[in-house]
Amino acid sequence: MKPTKVQSSLFYEEFGSGDALCLLHGFLENRKMWLPFVEKLSIKNHIILVDLPGHGNSNVLPGDNTMSKMAVSLNQLFDDLGVNQVKFVGHSMGGYVALAYAALFPEKTAGICLLNSTPEADTEARKELRQHGIAVAQKNYKAMISMSVANLFSEELRGKLKEEISYTKKEALKTPLAGYVACQNGMALRSDNTLLWKQARFKKWMLLGAQDTLISAEQMLEKFDRSDVEINVLSGGHMLNIENFDAVSAFLLNF
Repeated sequence: MKPTKVQSSLFYEEFGSGDALCLLHGFLENRKMWLPFVEKLSIKNHIILVDLPGHGNSNVLPGDNTMSKMAVSLNQLFDDLGVNQVKFVGHSMGGYVALAYAALFPEKTAGICLLNSTPEADTEARKELRQHGIAVAQKNYKAMISMSVANLFSEELRGKLKEEISYTKKEALKTPLAGYVACQNGMALRSDNTLLWKQARFKKWMLLGAQDTLISAEQMLEKFDRSDVEINVLSGGHMLNIENFDAVSAFLLNF
């Protein structure tokens, strides 16, 4: 393990050696969500864990924290580290950032695994929900976070995962309100990368939750050709990294 560093405005850690594999957390998460995966993945990979802007120990960027702004910050970090080719695993928002990176730096993108994520842009209804979330968060941030995190887990597993849900809430509350607002707005502004995802020649993989209420596995299966994009649907909701850890870990070892 190399020491945690602050560089290129992003807080990050490195593990192992080999091909670069950057693991990107989702909204209201931080790099620590990936620590349970590091021991095995770092055997053959140079693992890079990053706190995305507005999360963990990375500062909020000025203005809306768009996916493209985050991608540019990542590229500066990779340049500083001497990384010329990188594969990504992106959970939810992390997947949006990975796709934005591929759009800006296709020659540096070796592969993307979307974990509980989608190349599609927000619908108008989803954009309205984000604005509603911002309004509620500005009045009672703690209550908003508590409700939001619980809803990410499949209803069937919430009773069994009380401890994990409680920990996830505590980590989410480390995200400052400014980061919450900037990244909600940034996600609402993101481009639709469906065409990029269909046409890209790098390795493409989707790990989707059968009970995910945010990203419909059924819709993704209908939209994307499985002969071109590898798609696996696992039992669980929007937090497969916790709800179905063993299966996700096994799949990522083969990415």
